[in-house]
Amino acid sequence: MEPTAVDIPTQLERRRKALTVKELADAVNLSTKQIYELVALRYIPSYRIGGSIRFDPKRVADWLRSQAA
Repeated sequence: MEPTAVDIPTQLERRRKALTVKELADAVNLSTKQIYELVALRYIPSYRIGGSIRFDPKRVADWLRSQAA
């Protein structure tokens, strides 16, 4: 039996800690520059801790699913 493929939003939801820009960029196959641009446009849900941008895995997964609809 082949292992079942898990979609990107589900993979992200399984993470227990906030995602960094690099981690999210790698997961969705975008550059970090593109992620920063999406954050600047307030297009992708994010928050800041000090000077760092972080992403809640559940909120990003929900956002990705809404973009696919």
